Amino acid sequence: MRLIICGLIALMAWPTWADEFWEYGSWYVIVQEIDTGEDLRRSCSAVTGGDGEPSVAISISNGDVGPPDFFPTVIVREHAPRGYQTVLQDGQAAYIRFDNEDVMDGVVAGYFDKEGFAHAEIAFDHPLSQWVLQAMHMNGQFDVVVDGKVFMYAYMDGFTAAYLKMAEECGFDGAGVVD
Repeated sequence: MRLIICGLIALMAWPTWADEFWEYGSWYVIVQEIDTGEDLRRSCSAVTGGDGEPSVAISISNGDVGPPDFFPTVIVREHAPRGYQTVLQDGQAAYIRFDNEDVMDGVVAGYFDKEGFAHAEIAFDHPLSQWVLQAMHMNGQFDVVVDGKVFMYAYMDGFTAAYLKMAEECGFDGAGVVD
């Protein structure tokens, strides 16, 4: 009996991971929880693309200062297989163009991770991220344009539902984006 009780106590002290997943049109929401025994953290992300293709991601944690005081970063991401370069290159000027022809300028940040994989990102940080999120809510797609060529299309079908679910799961609401 002592062995069973000791085993249960050991399991309770071990960090537990739980993943939740929802899909809304072209977007999906992933929620990851870590219970360290001291506190519970939830990381909530809304993503479109991926699976070897470029993606657009928005993430927030229940430990963050969030909307309506601080809006999560919108990140366009590209990853390349080991030994290959990304199409996007560090320092390139880029912009996103919405259906309504509104545009937001950005710059590519390229880097290699410790395993030697190439990555590139275009990040739209707070306070610009609120404008980008509002435009995502109001439009059907945006194009990521680099060197005058469309690098990728990001479709917004399901974005609003995904954003609201992501926010809700981490203790926020749609204030400042969906209202």
